[in-house]
Amino acid sequence: MQLQAVRRSLLLALPFQAGTLVVALALSAVGLPTQVLLTVLLALSMWAPAAAELVFRTTLPRALQLHYLIFITLGPYAGSALNVYVAIADWDTLIHFDSGVMLAWLGMLWVRRIEERSSISLPAWFSLTVIQLTAMAFAAAWEICEFASDQLIGTVSQGGLEDTMADIMAGTMGGLFAITLLLILGRPRSLAPASLLRASHRVPRESATTSDD
Repeated sequence: MQLQAVRRSLLLALPFQAGTLVVALALSAVGLPTQVLLTVLLALSMWAPAAAELVFRTTLPRALQLHYLIFITLGPYAGSALNVYVAIADWDTLIHFDSGVMLAWLGMLWVRRIEERSSISLPAWFSLTVIQLTAMAFAAAWEICEFASDQLIGTVSQGGLEDTMADIMAGTMGGLFAITLLLILGRPRSLAPASLLRASHRVPRESATTSDD
């Protein structure tokens, strides 16, 4: 069963990998500025969900995997490898906001797995803190990776201290946005901890069909 889940994850990543490599090579062939080496590294990073499933012996929900693949494609690939960060000023901020949403989803999955494996219901305040801190911690870690990429590979991901702090703040706001959606709409259900689903402001379906008896 575990190997089947890993295989599905590899197949899910395959079209994203092939697409990014083909586009990068085509643009490079016609003389447009493209980071081919970075594209190859990013294509390999799309195997991260499958690797995580294999190492941690778990299954990652499809919603999280798709979000990750889209994030890699629109973020570091389009932004850095294809230089969209330079062409569109606000692209970097939007990507970091989306990364906050994605990483908050990862925090939700961590809390969910803890509750499932320990058969306990964690306090809502603790779960929400873990989810938000996950988004904030990875936002800071991502800035370190961008700095390393700029120095070692020659990308142009960062534009100074103000840019770095704006990116961290965007990731933080993305995490808060994901939490808001969870508490109001109870979404995404495939990632949300059961304790937070019960705490969300969802109107029970039964209340809409209550009779006047």
